[in-house]
Amino acid sequence: MDDWQEAAFTSRHVHNRANKSNKGGRRGKRGGAFEVKRAFGRYDVKCPSATKVRGSTSEKNTGKSAGPSMDVFRLSDDGRGLLGQLSLPGVLEASVILTGSRKVLEDLISQFEESENEAEISDDSDENEGPAPKHDTSEDEKKADDTHEEEEIDEESEEEEESDDEEHKRFRNFEKNSFRSPKFWFQWNGDVTSSLDDQTSPTSSRETGRGYLVFSGNDCRSFKGTISCDSLDWKDVSLSGWKEVSTSERDVAFVWN
Repeated sequence: MDDWQEAAFTSRHVHNRANKSNKGGRRGKRGGAFEVKRAFGRYDVKCPSATKVRGSTSEKNTGKSAGPSMDVFRLSDDGRGLLGQLSLPGVLEASVILTGSRKVLEDLISQFEESENEAEISDDSDENEGPAPKHDTSEDEKKADDTHEEEEIDEESEEEEESDDEEHKRFRNFEKNSFRSPKFWFQWNGDVTSSLDDQTSPTSSRETGRGYLVFSGNDCRSFKGTISCDSLDWKDVSLSGWKEVSTSERDVAFVWN
């Protein structure tokens, strides 16, 4: 583990003890208590190792492109992890899952992989079944449909009242399954672009890897971390970021595989 990681762990443990004893100093109160909502937003990212790879794969490309970034969209449906996108242009474009513990991270990854596999199987089944036979609707069925529509309207009003409660539950669930402090394990899954000396053009492959982030404070304005990638021979290489803009939770489509 790098020195900065050890320092972050030690500092965080000291802050937690200080807060519990109400003797925390000014630094321990930075940003107030941690709220996962503060992690939402877009971050400018710096990764020296990615800059080196990008330089070797884009010498002939003089056009300008967007800079490296990480976008944290929202919580997972069960509220146990954060979902987002990591972009290191010309090197890595990946979906990311961030959690407060490695165990939860592994559980969430398994859930996403299983759900997407089930969706693929369902699509194949629909194609094999062919078009559904035509069916003439009877008067009794029409009346039943009308009654069902009225029930749905009543249910919608009840769901609106419950939606706020569900949102609070998701955020509370995240805190329950994390250290309630801004440090996260993350898994990325996406396209990696690499270039060998004997190749005239870069190659792209689908891969996955892991990393770790420690935010500078509960306000989540910046972070330091590491990221690994087998094909690029990255083993805990440096990754850092600064928040460009804060956002509220966004219902962005998230695809893992």
